[in-house]
Amino acid sequence: MNKLYDDLIKQLIEIGRSETIPSIPDSEFSYLREGQWQRARYPEDCGSYSYEELKSLYKGLVLCEKHFEWLVGSATNTAWVLRNIEERLDLDYEEIKELYDFGFANRGKNPYAPTGSQTHSDCDTYEDFAEVVLQKANNMARHDALMLQQQKESRRMKAIKKEFQERRAKEHAERKKERDKNILIIEKKISIFERIQNYFKRSL
Repeated sequence: MNKLYDDLIKQLIEIGRSETIPSIPDSEFSYLREGQWQRARYPEDCGSYSYEELKSLYKGLVLCEKHFEWLVGSATNTAWVLRNIEERLDLDYEEIKELYDFGFANRGKNPYAPTGSQTHSDCDTYEDFAEVVLQKANNMARHDALMLQQQKESRRMKAIKKEFQERRAKEHAERKKERDKNILIIEKKISIFERIQNYFKRSL
C-alpha cells in the first residue's frame, strides 16, 4: 500500500508539472481517478520533497480534483499541501499569490478547495481571499470588543444589583429593629396597664 501511495504521489507531481491529466479507460480501476484515498491519507514527510515537487503536487491535486470530480469536501489534500508550502515560503507574497490564484482558477465543484474552508468558496483570486481573511479578523475583533463591553456591563450591573440588595437588607434590618422597639414599648405599656388593673382589682 505504501508503494502504491508513493507511486500515486509521484504521478500527481508529474501531472502538476506538466498540467496534463492522463486518460484512464472507464473500465480500468484507478486510485488516481477515485480519489477517496484522501479521506484517510495526507502526503507524509512534506519536508522530504523539494519546493518544486510540493508545488507540482499541489497543482496536480487541484487539477485532478476538478477533472475526476473527487467528492472529498474538507478532506481535500490541496489545503494540506498548500499550508506546508506556505510555511516553507515564509511569507513570499508573489509565490503564495501564484499558488492561491492557481487553486481558485482551476478548482472544481468542491467549495473547500483549495484552502480547506468553505468560507473562501466565493473567492476567485488571492486578493479576494486576503479580503475575506481581513474581514473575518475585523469581525472577530469587533466580536471580542463587544464581548468585553458586555462583560464589563455585566460586572457593572452585578455590582449595582449587589449594592441594591445590600441597601435593601440594611433598610429591612433597620425597619425590623424599629418594629421590635415599638413592640417592646407597647408591651411595656400593656404591662403597666395590667399592673394598674390588678392593683385596683385587689383594692376592691
